[in-house]
Amino acid sequence: MIKQCKSCLTKAEADNGLCPVCGIEQEKTKAELTPVQKRIRRAARQIRRVAMLHLLLAGILILMLPELPNPVAIVILSIINLILAIGLIRFTFGGYRTAVTVYFLVGIVFTITVQIPMIFVALLLLYFVGNGTAKAIFERRASELS
Repeated sequence: MIKQCKSCLTKAEADNGLCPVCGIEQEKTKAELTPVQKRIRRAARQIRRVAMLHLLLAGILILMLPELPNPVAIVILSIINLILAIGLIRFTFGGYRTAVTVYFLVGIVFTITVQIPMIFVALLLLYFVGNGTAKAIFERRASELS
């Protein structure tokens, strides 16, 4: 029976009671976690929030489609956001690599065009997805951190 992990919120079959994504026992509550497991839980939840942000952005872009002059560019941006959201919410390594690449490229574009607040947003998203704990989750080796 597939249960939802209380830490990373993924639905996956447990291996010996451990979540295959985050490596934490699926039935453990937040109070029962060690400091390392709490860090893993926080990173997994941040990745899910970033994925939800991409879904929200894709929806907003689709809703704005009739009002903008170049619908092809908006459709392409929406598809990119949907791909990022699906890859991140499933915690796939390909989703990780795609997200890091996109955030890096977007950060470079914002740096060249001198949009200081957007540079910070790109760096924040890059940190949420690209830090060591998040990378361990994507590589399915988060249980080795404890």
